[in-house]
Amino acid sequence: MITAYHAIFTTYGTWLPNDPRGSYSKEIYNSRLLMLGQIKYGKQKPSPQKDSLMSFWKTATPQLKRSPFFINDRSRPAIAASFGTVVERLNIRVAACAIMNDHVHILVLRSKYRIEYTINQLKGAATLTLKMKQTPWSRGCWKVFINDTKTLQAAVDYINANPAYSGLVAQDWDFISPLQV
Repeated sequence: MITAYHAIFTTYGTWLPNDPRGSYSKEIYNSRLLMLGQIKYGKQKPSPQKDSLMSFWKTATPQLKRSPFFINDRSRPAIAASFGTVVERLNIRVAACAIMNDHVHILVLRSKYRIEYTINQLKGAATLTLKMKQTPWSRGCWKVFINDTKTLQAAVDYINANPAYSGLVAQDWDFISPLQV
């Protein structure tokens, strides 16, 4: 039985279907991006060198319909506050959340809502809070279904370690309900 969902969703234009780091996309809908290469399904190991990644982005960015959106230290707390509003409104439990520069990791305990609905609510609230005319989020999300305590704790640890691993300060948002394991 599913007890939680680890959902990951990205900001627009920052993790493309044919990203050299890999992706879980199944199709490239933008024909101009298709010219840059095929999908590298799944996380690529070893990770591409930074100069290779920068070269890809430099070529790919002009092919997008609009500029990529990156979360920064000013927008991160506003996004977290909007997430908190949704968590309270939906009366859901979130065991961990990392708001990175180009994506979000969130661990939502099972509720009466489908995870896709919950993620759309989070994205919508953040878009309104940021006062943006177009959503800063890419479509959909990637989700991992969790059905045991060991995997649940591993997901919490992984999500909590993400900011430091990427050079960001540790994150401790008000809407987080720590696990009682």
